[in-house]
Amino acid sequence: MRLRALLDRATSGERVNRRSRFRPSLVDKVLRDPFWVWCRYHEPPGEAVNEVGRYERMRYRRGIDHENAWVAARYPDALAVRPDFGYEALTRTLRAMLEGVPAIHQPQLWDLGRDVYGRGDLLVRDDSRGSDLGPYHYRVIEIKRARKLRDSFALQAALYNRTVGAIQGYTPDRVTIALREGTRHEEVSGRGKELDRVVSRWRELRDGAVVPEPGPPPRAAESPWRVYGNKLVHERQDLVLLAGVGAPQRARLRAAGIHRVDELWRRPPEEVNDLLGPHHGAVAYHTAQSYRTGEPIVRPGHELRIPRAERRLYFAFGTSDDVHPAMPPHVYLIGCRDGAKRQCVEFFARGAGEEPEIFDAFIDYVGDEVERSRLYHWTDYEITQMKAVMLRWPRLAGPLTRLMGSCVDLKQCIQDAVYLPVPRFSLASVAPALGFKRRQSGFGVIESMLCYWDYLDTGNRDMAEKAIRRNRDDCLAMWHVDRKLTGGR
Repeated sequence: MRLRALLDRATSGERVNRRSRFRPSLVDKVLRDPFWVWCRYHEPPGEAVNEVGRYERMRYRRGIDHENAWVAARYPDALAVRPDFGYEALTRTLRAMLEGVPAIHQPQLWDLGRDVYGRGDLLVRDDSRGSDLGPYHYRVIEIKRARKLRDSFALQAALYNRTVGAIQGYTPDRVTIALREGTRHEEVSGRGKELDRVVSRWRELRDGAVVPEPGPPPRAAESPWRVYGNKLVHERQDLVLLAGVGAPQRARLRAAGIHRVDELWRRPPEEVNDLLGPHHGAVAYHTAQSYRTGEPIVRPGHELRIPRAERRLYFAFGTSDDVHPAMPPHVYLIGCRDGAKRQCVEFFARGAGEEPEIFDAFIDYVGDEVERSRLYHWTDYEITQMKAVMLRWPRLAGPLTRLMGSCVDLKQCIQDAVYLPVPRFSLASVAPALGFKRRQSGFGVIESMLCYWDYLDTGNRDMAEKAIRRNRDDCLAMWHVDRKLTGGR
């Protein structure tokens, strides 16, 4: 087979245009954030706000380094295709396939007849069966730094596999997905209809045939469309503002001519229940009423009951994740608001090696009679982290198990009993809705972690203090929410 024939298969005589073609890396966005995809083609001029910062760049770099190290360790002689994109890169990829190169790193894989183009991670020659290339074929290896397999990973690899099949005249049944904690061999021969649906959905978004709803604020979409999406949701009082009302229920409301929260609060509850059923109808109606009044509404027939004890502690963790190039994941900060003493205390580590020390200090602060205390947290994040700490430091397993026995998920207590004018029951949404104001606006967990990393690198205590203030506000926010809803009872 000649190179010209392979190029014709890959291009169908057409030119590649990055905006009008589908690349496999968009699979995740189509599945998870279709509003982002729609914005890519249709957002009003000037609305994009690039919020990709230092952390995102570090994570991207770690992913590239991980891929390069994985390939170097297993296929040290793999041919690296350069340049990164374009007709020249495609030509070099196809020439290497014709020559039977054992491994091809970052190959250009195009199937423009199906609107698909992209750059894969690795192609490996397999001599178990022939193809139009000769007595061999190529199979796809996708390399992900993630620990767990996501469906989008499998579909992305399956799309590359189908593209390779169209080029070489033989489509393997399986792909290999290399994760951080092992390699998976995924059967993809039966996923053609799923791939067609994903690409078809992308075409609808590209062509404006459908306009998807944004997500709930404050993350209506990912960068660079987050700010625009948030603004759009609030301007049109979109139904995604109703926490606890899912996409199927919102679709039924829109089919009935209800598109805005302020339209919903004018409807009688019986009508909303008829549309959504008694559970979702009550959630939609009362949450809309909470937006109308600006006040929390206790669910009819319920009472907000938060487990109590003699001592009330509101605590939150600051954590360092695996994006750091040298430091393993760990809890670097435990902040606590003591409700009775009305004081905040912090236990701060400098590096992963000091993690057990701050847990020892926190356990001592709670004291031996832990059953006399209730430790309030928001979501199960702190519980998950304590379980990870127990695995890293087995000697802490007993004390932390006792501690967890006194923990109370404040979010779950409130969400089960109260309707609030919020798009989601995150602390970042609930606390401001009840009048709490942070001292560092727009300073989130990522910014805190970066400040901690700067402190590790430089020893600048001011960086550490920024992370501590943010954590202290989390603890104060929980205390504020509790008092606002219960009066301190």
